[in-house]
Amino acid sequence: MSDGILLVTGGAGFIGGAIVQAALEEGRRVRVLDSLRADVHGGDPEIDPRVELVRGDVTDPDAVAGALDGVDVVCHQAAKVGLGVDFLDAPTT
Repeated sequence: MSDGILLVTGGAGFIGGAIVQAALEEGRRVRVLDSLRADVHGGDPEIDPRVELVRGDVTDPDAVAGALDGVDVVCHQAAKVGLGVDFLDAPTT
């Protein structure tokens, strides 16, 4: 266990959220950088009160710079999700 801060980008998402919970169970200090976009999360996701939330986008250099302050480790899980079509309608080869 480290006393430093773990930053999880996309920490409100499915995989990022699981990483956040595992880190909290290990006693880590966790900061999440997430845009919390409704079209991605379907509303307001539940964020553990032990998490320091930075609401912002990873494409915004100022948001990233602010979220990185004092951070020792970054786990990058933020991503643009979806194909814009239903999975079953996606092109196949």
